[in-house]
Amino acid sequence: MGFGVSNLDWLPAARFLSDFRTNRLQIMGLKNNLQTMPTVALVSRKGGCGKSTLATHIASYLAREGMTITLGDLDHQQSMRVWLKRRPSAAPAIMGWVGETNGNVRPPLGTTHLVLDTPGGMHGLALAKVAMVADAILIPVSGSVFDREAASDCWAELRLHPRVVSGRCQVAAVGMRLDRRTQAEEIASDWAASVGLNWLCSLRSSQIYVRAVENGLSIFDMPAGVTEIDREQWEPLLAWLFARGFARAEPNVAPLLVQGVPPPIPRPPTMLRVLPRAAVNSDFHAVTDPELMNGGDEVASTGFARFVPRFLRPKSGAAR
Repeated sequence: MGFGVSNLDWLPAARFLSDFRTNRLQIMGLKNNLQTMPTVALVSRKGGCGKSTLATHIASYLAREGMTITLGDLDHQQSMRVWLKRRPSAAPAIMGWVGETNGNVRPPLGTTHLVLDTPGGMHGLALAKVAMVADAILIPVSGSVFDREAASDCWAELRLHPRVVSGRCQVAAVGMRLDRRTQAEEIASDWAASVGLNWLCSLRSSQIYVRAVENGLSIFDMPAGVTEIDREQWEPLLAWLFARGFARAEPNVAPLLVQGVPPPIPRPPTMLRVLPRAAVNSDFHAVTDPELMNGGDEVASTGFARFVPRFLRPKSGAAR
């Protein structure tokens, strides 16, 4: 009595292995997407310090650079949704996403670049969740001593996070609404140095920001001549973001070279010269005139220039 197993008995196992491999590839793809997705978060325990203004302007600038930007909003006030509703359709598109600090702060699948606006008063587990998904965290600080104290408490908690300690999540401070005619910027930068926090730049207080946000825009959507001074103040911040991975991918201009396969070499079209009737004896006889054999401009190396078919000969009596 044989103990052979038919091919049909292996079908359930084969289907199980196929489904397992498919699910594993999907899980690995999701993991790689989360690992390679540049994310910047705006964090501060104090409200009204400029987190939403920074978030909208960063998202707008990156969108104008050709990146696919998702503007995430963890604040229950949902200021980002209000700004996106006011944004003109002619401006570069920015996708919106509303998350919850008490739940999952990871964006939906397919997000490539994320700008995350957080509510005030974040600490403990909620702050740790943001640090787990962020590659860069910006802490806006104004000239008030209350802002500096709140930022100090936030930085004291963030600097102990494993991703911050290992350098996978970088943290920096940005001055908001600081008047350069006073000592506010100097005081804020000295404070950042005293607590060991990276100080990037300071942005002035201007009505340009108010008008831009009111219309769903940013200073980068407005004429450069009007916002030249403000754009210069943003340069250190934008350079810091580009170093954190917020760079536009170069177009794949030579996909075959990337794969190690050289592109095909274009060949010039074959040139056939119409010879006079007297130079040909028959349909495919060799040309006997040495001048026509050596003085033509056709590609003689192919071996076919010595023969001319009958249908290419001129009509009898045609002008030469």
